[in-house]
Amino acid sequence: MGAEQPSPKVALVVPTHNRKAKTLRFLTQIADQTYGALQVIVVDAGSRDGTPEAVNQQFPLTVVLPVNAQNFWAGATNAGVSYALKAGCDYVLTINDDAVVQPDHVERLVNLAEHLRIRILGNQINYLADRDRIWSLGTYTAWGTQDFLRLAHSDASQRDLAPEVAEATVITVDALPGNGVLIHHSVYRQIGLYNAIFLPHYHADSELVMRAVGQGISAYVTPQVVLYNDFSAAQKQLSLGSVRGLAYALGHKKSHLYLPALLYIFCRYCPLRQKGRTLKALGQRFGQMRR
Repeated sequence: MGAEQPSPKVALVVPTHNRKAKTLRFLTQIADQTYGALQVIVVDAGSRDGTPEAVNQQFPLTVVLPVNAQNFWAGATNAGVSYALKAGCDYVLTINDDAVVQPDHVERLVNLAEHLRIRILGNQINYLADRDRIWSLGTYTAWGTQDFLRLAHSDASQRDLAPEVAEATVITVDALPGNGVLIHHSVYRQIGLYNAIFLPHYHADSELVMRAVGQGISAYVTPQVVLYNDFSAAQKQLSLGSVRGLAYALGHKKSHLYLPALLYIFCRYCPLRQKGRTLKALGQRFGQMRR
């Protein structure tokens, strides 16, 4: 009999900024993960609340990478991914510091990816405050309609999922939110890192997966591995009724409506024949959001 193959090395890349309590809670649960070949990389974007000091003290095996505060999600995640690739990690798991997961979370994702030879695999995301309520089962876009970067099954009850969805091992997706996505190192080496220039915060995660799919790399989500998101829908609500609110929504890099990010994805990925209908549909969707 041959020697047993070592487990693939997985890097958890965790961007954070001034969220010490959530970061420490996250690392406490990650310390209990059943998967052994794990390297945790916390990318700290200029925290002033003592986050890096507390992590170094309480979790000395965790790598803390400092970056400046202008590195939003994409820039911070790129720093962590670059470190992981140089360290020879087989997979990168992008995950947020507010995530709550079961002890076998990483092990189950890796086992699925290895068994099915999947290079991009996301977990289902539910709300922590309402564990039966789905936040996302991947992301989809239907060009020519208002369905642009929509979260699949968002706000649906777990109990109301069709059996073919709830019982599926994996489901093909157009894109994925970056909270709990296992990506094989070969994906980054083939298509590059997250686009931190045009998509500094929101939608960089989706764009990378769309880019990969465009180059023949299939992406999947599994309903069998669930991450609980310590997040409320109110956190993404923007005031669009005032000039100031509108300027923030369209012009701030941390807004999910940041116009350069949306235009980049639209220009690069929307088929030419669908561009007119898509613009009209998105204009209608934006008008509905302002009411």
